[in-house]
Amino acid sequence: MSGPFEGIRVLDLGTGIAAPYAAMFLADQGADVVKIEAAAGDPYRADPGFQTVNRNKRSVVADPQRLIPAADVVFVDQPGRAADIRGLNPAAVIITMPPWGEHGPKVHDPVSRTLLHAATGIAWNQQSYGEVPVDVVVPVAAYGTGVLAALAAATGLLVRRERGVAPTYEVSQVAGAAAMQLGEFRLDGDDEPRAVASALGSKGRVACYRLIEAGDGKWFFLACGTQRFYTRMLDVIGHPELIDDPQLANPPWGLLLDEAIERITPILDEVFATRPRHEWLELLAEADVPAQPVLTRDEFLRTSVVAANNMDVTVEHPALGEVAMMGLPVTVAAAPGAVVRPAPLLGQHTDEVLAEWSRAVDEAPPPPRNPSGSGTGESASAERPLAGLRVIDLASFIAGPVVSRHLGMLGADVIKVEPPTGDPFRAIGPMFQSWNQAKRSTILDLQTEEGRLALHRLVATADAVVENFRPGVSERLGCDRPTLQAVNPDLVFLSSPGYGLDESMAERPAFDPLVQAIGGLMAAQGGLGEGGEGFEPVFLTVPVHDVMTPLIGAFGVVAGWWQRGRPSEQGGGGGQHVLTSLAQSTMAAQAAEYTRHHGRPQAELGGFDHPGSADNTWEETGGRLLWRDGKLSTDVETHGLTASPLAAANGLSTHQDSTRFGPLLVFGQLVGGAGPHPGPAPDLGAHSDEISAEIAGEIRPETAAESAADSTR
Repeated sequence: MSGPFEGIRVLDLGTGIAAPYAAMFLADQGADVVKIEAAAGDPYRADPGFQTVNRNKRSVVADPQRLIPAADVVFVDQPGRAADIRGLNPAAVIITMPPWGEHGPKVHDPVSRTLLHAATGIAWNQQSYGEVPVDVVVPVAAYGTGVLAALAAATGLLVRRERGVAPTYEVSQVAGAAAMQLGEFRLDGDDEPRAVASALGSKGRVACYRLIEAGDGKWFFLACGTQRFYTRMLDVIGHPELIDDPQLANPPWGLLLDEAIERITPILDEVFATRPRHEWLELLAEADVPAQPVLTRDEFLRTSVVAANNMDVTVEHPALGEVAMMGLPVTVAAAPGAVVRPAPLLGQHTDEVLAEWSRAVDEAPPPPRNPSGSGTGESASAERPLAGLRVIDLASFIAGPVVSRHLGMLGADVIKVEPPTGDPFRAIGPMFQSWNQAKRSTILDLQTEEGRLALHRLVATADAVVENFRPGVSERLGCDRPTLQAVNPDLVFLSSPGYGLDESMAERPAFDPLVQAIGGLMAAQGGLGEGGEGFEPVFLTVPVHDVMTPLIGAFGVVAGWWQRGRPSEQGGGGGQHVLTSLAQSTMAAQAAEYTRHHGRPQAELGGFDHPGSADNTWEETGGRLLWRDGKLSTDVETHGLTASPLAAANGLSTHQDSTRFGPLLVFGQLVGGAGPHPGPAPDLGAHSDEISAEIAGEIRPETAAESAADSTR
């Protein structure tokens, strides 16, 4: 099997979604992944999603201790297991994934999708018509945990190869929930519950950035996320005069105020009700106004986006027949990986794996010279694992910048290159601070020859570039992949266009809710079936694609660095091209829901302010909001995960000062044992002089990186 991690042995000791999903990412990229199961099997075998999250693996029913000594990576989702595993294998990268973390009052509590979403704020933060918790039917926190853990594992392998250290990292499902809510923050002194009811209900909070019902009863999402898009939209609907309306000041984000909503919502609703959806989408597309139809999952599978990106693949299963599932969400072009094997039958490979891995133990090289013994980073050389690597961040908005934020969190020196006007999302508020932690900012005007030459000098010192320009822009600015890899032949370049390789969509803007709309998430949460029955689509408050895509992209960059260090006959050495997209992440965030085989039951659908089911729902008792799942229950987190005791117990939040917003409580380090919290987001151009001096050779880059690291402690 081709892939960057070919030859790496991975042991999957997990059940359910999170840990097996993490191991699947390595299996897709060529690793030999063995799933250890009890005689009764993983309980998740009863769910169709098992077939996706366990593809490309082999199943063994045996004592794990027989195989642990042969593993390069071990995923374990039970608390307190790391020390025992380390005792059996000093050379393994260990990723411990206890659902509630290794610390706090819930460490040994059972977990379910609804309990996790309730306890981590996802259920409460979901926009609603009433001030009520909502059952988000897709297990977004579990999927996010899986990709975050895959990133930690790939990083651990890199550390082991480059430094001779076998680290232990912790990635809980609480950390995964934080990764999926990364922009969340609390202002200093604010201890009120978060307001989640919206004048627009679950359609959105901003009048021009929300779900719209057209005249034929079909829905689409209108995403006027900039003033330019808003102005063009007003021209399309025949109301250009509204741009000067004093009640509609500071569009688009000023339009979330109640006065603005009351003024413009009836106008938009009345106009958009005059034509069918397809006509409005054509008119808006001609004016370059972002809008996409709300589709079901089945409808999305029939789109050109899916076909162009090979997003739907099939494997033949010995018991189920043909099983359809998502394709690879990320590829390294030199070693692209593949889906070649269905999920295994229980114990299908026990004898062959025991024989193979026993030989591997006998032939194993000596263990690393300085293995890390815990998930708390006792080995200093395992902390800041990506220190010494430099990333140039040319991205703006959310998904692109969050890629480098995660790489910076893990210790890379990230330089955010901004135009003189800055990243447009600097204006969006404190969330920008979370999306751009652990970076230094420099101003380069890439529309000038001087700016382009300065960028090229900077790229010559770099290990990776992240950009998310619309097609054609990077070529005009001299920062496209061929140009930059000519400057630096060893560069890892991440391409993450919104709709991937679909040329028919290449010019279309891509924002999270647009992909939520076409990818089936909005329809599923609203309970809309294939025939359109149900209430209405729901705009998920969790920005699924804006946070899932960068997790996948960061994993891809690290996989690219790993591939760069492999022998040339395996495609290693030199620059690497990593590809993913927002569109691909919509299936990655619904991996189980997109798994199809004959006779599978329909994936769960939501509804109006979806409360769950009769035995799995919320209740108010004694002044407390509880979520009950059968006999289990947990408090509903109403203040946000950043401010919760659960986050505090697991060290996921940190206080940071912003020059614009003052003290903030935000998420920080999400991988336990990988170093301190990342530093705050930089002011625009705050490091321009420093970085210019580095380019000129006056300061060694590693000295600057160490200085930046010290500022985070």
